[in-house]
Amino acid sequence: MHRLAARLVPAAACLGVLLAAGCTGAGPRSAPPSAVWSAPTAVGTTTVTILSGSDTSVSAGNLPLRKDEPGMYEQLVDWWNNYQEPTTHIHVVLDTVTGGATAEHSEMLADAQAGSTAYDIYNLDNEWVPEFAAAGFVWPLSGRVSPSGFLPLPLVSGSYGGRLYAVPFTTDVGLLYYRTDLVSAAQVRSLRSFTDLVKLASETAAEDRHPAVGYAGQFADYEGLTVNLLEIMHSDDPGVFAADGTVRDDKAVTEGLQQLYDAMYLTSVIPPAELGYTESQAFTAFAGGQAVFMRNWPIYYELLTSASVKGASFSAGHFAVAPLPFPSALGGQDLAVSAGSRHPSAALRVIDFLTSPQAEQCLFAVGGFPASRQSAYAQDAALPTGYRGVTGHPLCGTLPGPSPQIAPVILAAIGHAFLRPRTPYYTEFTATVTDQVPQLLNGSTDLADLVQALETSLTAAAAGQAPPPGAVTGTAPAGPPAASP
Repeated sequence: MHRLAARLVPAAACLGVLLAAGCTGAGPRSAPPSAVWSAPTAVGTTTVTILSGSDTSVSAGNLPLRKDEPGMYEQLVDWWNNYQEPTTHIHVVLDTVTGGATAEHSEMLADAQAGSTAYDIYNLDNEWVPEFAAAGFVWPLSGRVSPSGFLPLPLVSGSYGGRLYAVPFTTDVGLLYYRTDLVSAAQVRSLRSFTDLVKLASETAAEDRHPAVGYAGQFADYEGLTVNLLEIMHSDDPGVFAADGTVRDDKAVTEGLQQLYDAMYLTSVIPPAELGYTESQAFTAFAGGQAVFMRNWPIYYELLTSASVKGASFSAGHFAVAPLPFPSALGGQDLAVSAGSRHPSAALRVIDFLTSPQAEQCLFAVGGFPASRQSAYAQDAALPTGYRGVTGHPLCGTLPGPSPQIAPVILAAIGHAFLRPRTPYYTEFTATVTDQVPQLLNGSTDLADLVQALETSLTAAAAGQAPPPGAVTGTAPAGPPAASP
């Protein structure tokens, strides 16, 4: 059954994201000895426990499933325990960490650093895979997982140093939502950059006084800001950052920050109030008819569609979705076998099920998660009735949601997406960005100082060091921040 993990980080482990650099493991593991994967079969039932973040699926399916099913993750686990456990003698437990990505990362990292045997599988955000792989916290899976059928970039997200360490479970990609009563599909197709998008949003908002926001994104000081900023910068130069997160093109960094500043303080396409926006605030603004454009994840398509049916959204009846006019950062979660697992072979069997074509079809068509397998996007695909030899027991009900309607859009966006820096110190990278960039946007520093500070701090972050004290210098300007010309 489902359990909520609300434990404190063990005192013996390092606390907090920024201290993770001082808590390294033994280094990347070599190919595990065959004994790891061929341990004697346990007498009776083997329990495989998964540690995961919250399940944000929009649905677990429809009857005849349990009425109180909390989400698709739990539905898949329950299905396994009902129909696979009797023959495999493997029971699956799902432990969920609440409180967001920082809490999830801290809990998983503390467990791994402690050498715990409590968990067999980590459901990692894909940007954390290099950290866990480099520290030797997860087993390499190269040669034990068939890459056939997976989308290329989601599959690469589970790799580090040329080896596969995690299997893509769900994936994600930013999409552009737009008001069809204000903007045409042809206009959206003509966009090629963030600058183009801001220009069209400004012109549209000027012609129609109803929307208060030209572009709703995620600019609060959390991972959403890092993702949105990386996308803006990649609009100018896909190689703006090196793989370790250091600045490779300071001109593109400067240009990207300048564009965001201009959109907030010159054209007002992005009001400064969006410095508090997460995905939910952007959704609320767009659904309420207050925004021309919205950058958000595919799961919000289902939420908007549902709101339209209920008559609870101004925009839901007249909106459309397209790939962003610039590359999106790839999101999603990957499943890895913990190096502390006492049952790695059984854990791998469970991962094989959770990432199977049948499970991926359920995750996408019913749960609303973009799938990591190409087959899940087939327009004529029916919901699976079982897994491998099991038939007659619906895996996720019989009624798909609206997500398959935008399958071509999601696939096109994934095809042009990029991975965030593949560094073991990604948490230091994003902490630096979310700490320092708001200082420009809230008026505490200017652009030239910020770019210099980012270069210095990201170089330190690439070595696992926290930003040096007083990294951002300069006198805070009066009023809106002064961007460099």
